[in-house]
Amino acid sequence: MKKLFLFILFLLNLSVSAQAYYPRFTDFFLNDPDESLFSPEINYFREELKVASKTIYVGDVQTSTSRSSGFYAFKVVPTSVREYNFLHSGVILRFNVNLREKFASFPVSFEELIDKENSEGSGRIEIGAQGVSLGFDQKIIKILNPASIKNKADFTVTKIEYKISKTNLEIEFKGYFGTDIIIKGKKIKKDKISLLKLNADKIGFDISYETQIKKEKIFSFKKVK
Repeated sequence: MKKLFLFILFLLNLSVSAQAYYPRFTDFFLNDPDESLFSPEINYFREELKVASKTIYVGDVQTSTSRSSGFYAFKVVPTSVREYNFLHSGVILRFNVNLREKFASFPVSFEELIDKENSEGSGRIEIGAQGVSLGFDQKIIKILNPASIKNKADFTVTKIEYKISKTNLEIEFKGYFGTDIIIKGKKIKKDKISLLKLNADKIGFDISYETQIKKEKIFSFKKVK
């Protein structure tokens, strides 16, 4: 009977989903407020990132850290294609949107510099395999020729650079749109925009786009007090 019981347990272990073999993303990142550079004024942004990444797992983690810097390389394993409406703002974090495998992973490398004395820092994140994109509600950005009303304007992210201080978080998303889009009634070719910039403070955040000749705010979001 004992052998039969152990055999059944073995079969059950084989059937456990892939995530069970990986630690959660939040086990490594965003989980220690004492080590965080997010001040109370912008900690709401950190808390929302934690919620958005609850179903994200990591594997093959490599780290090299010191008092003032850190390097991390790992693969990200979402539970499946995931969408998260960030602060219900209409800006949607999307994971593995273009990958069909149930537990498809994508590589990430992350470098950071920390100035704890002044509570400031900066970092750079490289994202591979079309792992992350920013989707936009049609009230913010429209697709020029949507196949259906459910289509979202998707900006695939390849690199993220950020700067953080006591009162402000600035994030640059480098990547590309997959389709031609409409912003504030203006038609824009998909290859014209390769940079989106987010600025967050204690009130909320805004997102703007930049081209070689122009910078314009797309929208602003004020958080609920």
